[in-house]
Parts: sequence; C-alpha cells; structure tokens
Amino acid sequence: MTKMAITDTIFDLLLEWDLSRLMFIVYLVIISLSGTLVNFFREMVPLPHFFLQAFKYGKMAHSTHVNTLISRLEVPKKWFVHFYISASLVVTVAFMQTWCVYVSRSPLSSWFSVVLDVLTTPHRSPTVSGTSAALGLCLLAAQIYRRLYENLYINVFSFGHINVFHYIVGHTHYLGAAALLLSQAPGFDGTDSHISFSALDFWHVIGTIICIYGFTVQNKSLRLLAALRKHKDKNMKEKHVIPQGGMFEVVSCPHMFAEVVVYVGILIVLRTHMGWGIVTLWVMSNQIQVAVMNHRWYQKTFKDYPRSRRAIFPFLL
Repeated sequence: MTKMAITDTIFDLLLEWDLSRLMFIVYLVIISLSGTLVNFFREMVPLPHFFLQAFKYGKMAHSTHVNTLISRLEVPKKWFVHFYISASLVVTVAFMQTWCVYVSRSPLSSWFSVVLDVLTTPHRSPTVSGTSAALGLCLLAAQIYRRLYENLYINVFSFGHINVFHYIVGHTHYLGAAALLLSQAPGFDGTDSHISFSALDFWHVIGTIICIYGFTVQNKSLRLLAALRKHKDKNMKEKHVIPQGGMFEVVSCPHMFAEVVVYVGILIVLRTHMGWGIVTLWVMSNQIQVAVMNHRWYQKTFKDYPRSRRAIFPFLL
C-alpha cells in the first residue's frame, strides 16, 4: 500500500468518527479524573508537582517545586478573552449559515459542509427541529457575545498564568460546540428545512427562561467580583477578599453555577440532541471541579469563611 493510500485510509477513518463529540468525551474523562484526584484524593494519592502546576491556575496555582518546563508552557490568565474573540467569529459564521439555510432557503455552502464533515462526520442526520437548532444557536451566541463584553469591559484579571492546555481547550470548546450543535440540525445534512415561530413549544420557552436566568446571575456575579479588584494600586488587584452579595451568599462560585445553568437551558431547548448532552456534561464536570478547588481555597485562606456556603450548587455541593 502506498503512502498516499495509507493517508487516504486514515483520513477516511477520521471522517467516520465524530471528532467534536470524541473531543468532548476526552475532555470530560481527563478533567473528571484529574479534578477528582486533586480535589478528593490528593491526601491519599501523592500527585506529581508538575501535574498540580499544570492543572491548577489563578489564585489556586501550585507554587511549590515549580517545574521550569511547565512554566514555559504557561500564558497570561488575561488571555481568557481570546477564547471569546475566536468564539464570536465562529458563532457569527455559524449564525450566517443558519440564516441562509432557514430564512433565505439557500443551499448550505459547500465549504461549510466540508468543515462540518471534518469537525463532526459526513454521516449526519437531524435529531432536532430547525426551530430548536436555530434557537439553541441564538442562545449560545448570546452567551458568547456577552462573555466577550464582560471579559473586555468588566473583568479585572490578576497577573496569574494558565497552562497552554487550558488555553487550547478554551478555543476548541466553542468551535466544537457550534459544529456539534449544527451537525444534528436539519438543513445541514443536505436536506431542505425551515424554521417557524409557530413551531415554538413549551420546552423552548422554559429553556430560554433558564438561559436568561443564567445570563443574569453570571453577569451580576462577575460584576461583584470585578468590584473587589477595581483599585488604583496594582498590588491591591492581587489581594483576595471574601466575595459578598448576590448568590455569593450561598455558593462560592455563582458564575460557574450560572455557566452550567446556561448549558442546561440550551439542552432543554434541544432536548433530543445527544451531542449537546455530552457538551453539557463536560461543562458541568469542568465547572464543578474548578468550583470545588475555589471553594476549598477560600476555606483554607479565610478562617472566618461562611460555613453555610457551598461550592457551586446551593445547599447541595
């Protein structure tokens, strides 16, 4: 078999798999296992310092036995904004293609079809209605555009760093989420479809209300966090205090709780979209692990930290 034939065979095999879905499953497994080890078994299972340094970031960053190689693979935490710049471009292109397919009733652009073939699979079949897919994409776009605004004009970032792996995950998350959402939408598999306001149902309304609630909680929580760091003295920006107000009275990370709420809201809108179920599980796992680390850092740092507060879910966890 020639090298070209081998290459074509490998490429054909990759096209058979849904790469975006596989990516989220890999992220889910890695983050779940890593977070569980760090948060719940660290005292029982000695973890390598380089692993802790790569996994933890921000105020929770591992500061002992610093590995030089891992340090070189770190980028400024304020680069979080890059996630939402690239995500905004991705979701805008996706929205334009959705408009062409559902409103203008134009055939799907061939180049966009190839992109979906590569990022998901050529063997796509609809599992949701066009109305559900369009509404789900609008809610995802609203989340991304709002987070871009918050990162540019509200958030006050510390001078900390994050591992380049976290940086890569942030970029690929939104690209994969948008592609996976549309991969199971009618009209994106070569068939004809349209949307209609009359097709809106009870679950669409409930899912949208839940998303709006998540938008509101996250925005308010981020504003409260930013207010704690808005100080002329740069050194004061690195000082951490106990957040107060809003949902901070019941959980340590209401902004992470809100992130989960938004994705659950979109899941309710999409309902039968199995791919989005995996995305939601990944987001939930990621937010829980980071929230638990934050919560334990607060408890360790502040002796008077309220005992009634939970990490992410009010009265539960």
